[in-house]
Amino acid sequence: MKITDIKAYSIESPVTDWTYVKIETDEPGLHGWGEATLPTKPRGVLGAVGDLKKLLVGRNPLEIRKNWEICYRHSYWRGGPIVTSALSGVDVALWDIFGKVQGRSVCDLLGGAVRDRIPLYANLGLSNDPEVFRQRANEAKALGYRLVKIYPLPAIHAIEASSTMRGIVACCEAVRDVMGTDGDFALDFHGRCSATFAIQVEEAVRPTRPMWIEEPLLPEITQDLALLRAHYKTPLATGERLFTRWGFRGICEQKLADIIQPDVSNAGGISEMVRIGSLAETFGITLNPHNPNSALQGATSLHLAMHMPNTTALEHRHEHHDFMRKYCSMVPAVGADGCASAPAGPGIGVELDEEFLRKNPFTDWIPESWRNDGSVGDW
Repeated sequence: MKITDIKAYSIESPVTDWTYVKIETDEPGLHGWGEATLPTKPRGVLGAVGDLKKLLVGRNPLEIRKNWEICYRHSYWRGGPIVTSALSGVDVALWDIFGKVQGRSVCDLLGGAVRDRIPLYANLGLSNDPEVFRQRANEAKALGYRLVKIYPLPAIHAIEASSTMRGIVACCEAVRDVMGTDGDFALDFHGRCSATFAIQVEEAVRPTRPMWIEEPLLPEITQDLALLRAHYKTPLATGERLFTRWGFRGICEQKLADIIQPDVSNAGGISEMVRIGSLAETFGITLNPHNPNSALQGATSLHLAMHMPNTTALEHRHEHHDFMRKYCSMVPAVGADGCASAPAGPGIGVELDEEFLRKNPFTDWIPESWRNDGSVGDW
């Protein structure tokens, strides 16, 4: 069996651009799909997939580890979001092919599930308005979610006024009020804080009992997480903008986080997610995958979440399911208990309508963030 072609598509979605990889083989009808979404960078990822294509066409698609090593080591320029996202999409597509050949799900091929179901949490997005979050939390709770995540920080400076802090706390209080004592919420700071302000915010919101605080600092200053660890009593999460096991080595060895959050579409695919998970488990660290994109990524992450013993919850795109059903054969959904399990397969268990992908190319999505004085903020 040989790889005959590798194609890539990026489409416009209701939220961002979503990017996919299709690997075709010389076996009639046998192909695999993988997601390589890297919002705002579709042209780069599409080009990087083309660079990997020349390394893999003619090779055996079932030699997943060898193909991963070829893509990573023969590229010479290693790592980074664009190249690793392309590699991630390729790796997932290869696992999809492997599952179809074996007639089994990816979770089964990894060694099987360690749990019956995994809790999902709804990403409620960005806002500075407590009533907006109250409404969104009520909607998510009505769908079955018992855990939600919010982004309550505006575009902030390194040092902020007390009114900014009061606004953040008010958002947390509103969501806690909705979720009650039987539900929970987490915070995402989107890397917008200085270390000092991140410490101040954690102390201020601590009475609302967030389950964790995510990405308080930019990935460029990961070393400053040590300052936060000395003060935080709320679990600290990070890692959605880190790539491969080498990107997580320092985090794990220095125990700079309680939770790491690599993304299967960016961190190196299924193969590398399993290796990162084992690394984290060695240091007693939880791995909860970053998973904000389409149904294909969602299904892939579910296979991993069901298999990895140190996963406790999975992010889930709870909106825009009608859009995804236009071209995805299956869209993961939350159950009445707030949980889900892995798709039955074979492979990932999701097929994409290639004609839809062709007819709906991406447009330029530009995320902007401006501070109240007109200066440029971190999106």
